[in-house]
Parts: sequence; structure tokens; C-alpha cells
Amino acid sequence: MVLEIVTAQIKAGQEAAFEEAFIGASKYIAAAAGYIKHELRRCIEVQGKYLIMIHWNSVEDHMVGFRGSQNFTDFRAIVSPFYDGPSQMNHYDLVMSNPAS
Repeated sequence: MVLEIVTAQIKAGQEAAFEEAFIGASKYIAAAAGYIKHELRRCIEVQGKYLIMIHWNSVEDHMVGFRGSQNFTDFRAIVSPFYDGPSQMNHYDLVMSNPAS
């Protein structure tokens, strides 16, 4: 399993609209082969900064399967107008996890 993390800055005053749009557009992510789960998190310290965290079975499920699909095109068309500049995206492997007690 890999974790895709996207950091995005949203245009000032558009945060609530972005959140609503993201929630609606999430169906396109969830429909992708290899999708496991996702989260949207709002930064506490920086207004308009968000983390999008998506768990995939593999990098290929994200980069080839999802990004090469109409679902990705539809998702981007909905959320990208809210971005204030390019987003940053990376994939991460799990090194260690501390289960909740």
C-alpha cells in the first residue's frame, strides 16, 4: 500500500466552496481500481492550505489507472479551479505504524 499526499493552497475566500466541491468529487477517486481510502485535512496554521491523503494499493493504481482515466479528468475539472497555484504531490511507503491503544 502507498499513500499519496497532495498539498494544495486554495484561493482566499474559496475554502468552503472547495471543501464542498471536493466532497462531491470524491466519488471519482473512490471509484478507481486500487483505491483504499482518502482524507481531506485543513491546515490549522495556514489559511487555505489543505492535505489530500489517498491510500492506493500501488503507485501504478494511482499514476496509470486513475490518472489515465476519465474519473481523474472529471475530478480535476471540479477541484482545480480552487487551487491558488500548482499543488504538490508525492507517494509514501509505510515505514512504521503505531496502532491506537
